[in-house]
Parts: sequence; C-alpha cells; structure tokens
Amino acid sequence: MFQKWTSSRILIIVGLSVCFAAESASAQTGTPPPVQAGKCRNMPSYKTIQAAVDAAQAGATVYVCPGLYPEQVTIDKNLNLTGIASGTADAAVITTPSGGMILSASDPSPASLNPSIAAQVFIQGPATVNLTNLTVDGNNNGLSGCNGPTLVGIYAVNSTGTLNGLNLRNQALDPADAACNSGLGVYLEGNTGKTVTVKNSTVTNYQKNGITANGYGDGTAGPVITLTGNTVVGQGPTAGTAENGIQVGFGATGKLSTNLVLDNVYQGTSSSTLAGTGILIYASKAVVVSNARVSTTQFAVAAVSDSTYGNADGNNINNNYITASTIAAMELCSNNNIVEFNDLYSSGQAAVKVDSSCTEGPGGGNSGTGNTVTNNNFNGDCAGILTGSGTGNTLGPNALVVNEFLTQMSGSTCSSPLPSGGSSPGFPVPFR
Repeated sequence: MFQKWTSSRILIIVGLSVCFAAESASAQTGTPPPVQAGKCRNMPSYKTIQAAVDAAQAGATVYVCPGLYPEQVTIDKNLNLTGIASGTADAAVITTPSGGMILSASDPSPASLNPSIAAQVFIQGPATVNLTNLTVDGNNNGLSGCNGPTLVGIYAVNSTGTLNGLNLRNQALDPADAACNSGLGVYLEGNTGKTVTVKNSTVTNYQKNGITANGYGDGTAGPVITLTGNTVVGQGPTAGTAENGIQVGFGATGKLSTNLVLDNVYQGTSSSTLAGTGILIYASKAVVVSNARVSTTQFAVAAVSDSTYGNADGNNINNNYITASTIAAMELCSNNNIVEFNDLYSSGQAAVKVDSSCTEGPGGGNSGTGNTVTNNNFNGDCAGILTGSGTGNTLGPNALVVNEFLTQMSGSTCSSPLPSGGSSPGFPVPFR
C-alpha cells in the first residue's frame, strides 16, 4: 500500500540533513562548534562563562556577550574566550561574585610566600588558551588582611596562549597592607619554557604588580613571554606595598616592547628599604626591554640578582624613554647588562646606578661588573652614572646634558637632596 509522506516527515528529514551537513563540515575543518555566554548570537548559549567553558569542546571558541559575569572561571583545555560587541551594549565584564572571591588555585612554586590563589580567571596548563576583548574587574572582592589568598585577575600556570585587548582593573585588597604580597593583574607562571603573549592590554589599580611572569625559582626554565603595546598604571604614591608595574623573575625570560608604565611609588616611612619599580627583572637573564615609556617610579627599570634564586645578568635595555624616577632610571644590581640608546631624564639619584650590593646566584660573586652603558642621553638627573665599586664596566660615551653632576660619581648615593616627594633610597621588592 502506498504510504503518503507528510510535511512533518519532510521537515524531519531536512533537519537531519542539515545536522549531518554541519557535522560533516565541522569534521572537514576540524574546528569544534562555538558556544556563547549570554545570548547575542545564533548558537548554543549559557548563562555563565563557566557553563559555556565546560560545555565547549577542546579547541572551540567561547563568545562572551556584553554584560556582567560575577564569577570565577577555570579553564583547563585548549580554548578561545572572546568578548564580542552587540549593538551599543557595554563590554563583557568578569566581576567578583556576590559573596566575594574565594580560593580557586594553588601556586605550585616551592618559593611561593603564599600558595593560596583567588583568581578571577584561572588557566591551568598544559592548555593553550587565548583571551580577547574582556574586562576583568576585581572591585568589591571581599578580601582583606594578609591571611587570605592572593588576589589575581588572570592566573595562568604552565600554559601557552595570547592575552589580547584585555582590561584588568582593581586587583587590590581593601585596605592594602605593606606586609601583603597580594593584588596582581596578570600572573603568568611556569617552569617549562611555555610561551605567553600579552598585548594591547591595560592593567590599572593593582596592589602589588600589574603584569608578573615568574618561573618557579628552582633553577628550571620559566615562561617565555612577549609583552607589547600594554599600558600598566599603578596606584601612585602609596604606603600599602611596594608596587612593580611589570615583573619578569625567577627564571622567566622574554621580550618587552612599546609598553607604557606609570605611577609605581612606595611612600612609606623615611627609613623604609622598600621601593616601587616600573619594570623589574629579578633573578632572570636575557630579558630585552625596548621602546618603553616609564615615568613616576622610584626605579624605572631594575635588573637585580638574588643569592638564592639566581642572576639577572645579560639583559638588554635599549631605546627607552624614562622620566621622573625618584631614585634611578636604571638600577643594575647584576652583571654583563647592556644599557644603550635610552633617554633618561629627571632622576633623583642617578640616571644609571651600577650597584655592587647584590650577590650573584648561589656561590656567585658580587654584582656591578661587566655592564655596558653607552650612547644614552642624560638630562636633569642628580648624577649621570653612579659607578659603585664593580669592575670591568664600560660607562660611555653618553651625552650628559644639564645634570647636577655632569660626570660619573663613585659610590652609590648622589650628594644632592632628593626631589620633593621622593623617598630615601630603597630597593625593588619582587612578588613571590
């Protein structure tokens, strides 16, 4: 008997054909289907970013629609997380949960002073994760005092990927405390030589560091980073803790170019040994810092060796424009660094301080040896170069124009009074 085909059956067959075609296309391209947090596109949607991340296949893109997402997100698979525009709606913003931030990760480094981490976004390697066009706001995080976890906007451990076009803000305890090592915008950590790029991003109002890249401090290779086109702005003069705009430390390495770093000044007691730093290279080698603009710091760029965690030797600091460092534009408490073609203006103690007070790695000698400081412009500084007591340094030629002391000075302190609002010579303090 002839069976009539109904329109409903035709629709079912057509629908199945579309599904099979989509699956076939996905199989051919090898790209998993995207999902979204919120609802602004025609694709599977989820109310939270974490739900979308959990539902997405490895390698997929999770689109984040405009809106506020009060949550802590963990990513442990290959993924792209991308904020998208929708009409005139506001940006996609990850905010703190209504109950405040809680412990979400543990720092694996044996050198960590506080292994407990409260991360707004936690990326667990070996995943490759790319974040694009997102705001991460740590305001109203509910953390205070020094006994809780370290607050981090984005915490990536042993992962690879690119962070592009992000806005990190308000990663700070309330109130801040000088004894706390808390409040990081971006924290990249690892001991495997994984590569991570941060570009075209802004980090503001952090408590300790804006962008941090650390190895484990155990002698193994740390992450290899590229930081380019970022703006990092501290809280300005503060007694809370000694801030660093960017830190590359404990075996991490990489290249920093065209970054703007401002307002990292510790203003504690006059006898304090703490100091804020724009760009701090701590126990890390072969870091390149170029074409940066650094202003309103105590040390603009510092390369500091550590007797326990290793040397900060062989770094290349070139073509940077630095103003208003209340202590020194360049602090070289390490060996065999190259400082050239920089414009260093209005430093309270020296344009360049060659410092002999650091001990090179375990069993090493003193710092302040074999550095090359040539073809720089100095203007408005107390001294052009404070030479310390090291040997084998090449300290010229440099253009010394309208400085209080036009030539090099021996020792570690310039005899001129510090600029108004400055502090006694201190020392950079890394995050660990």
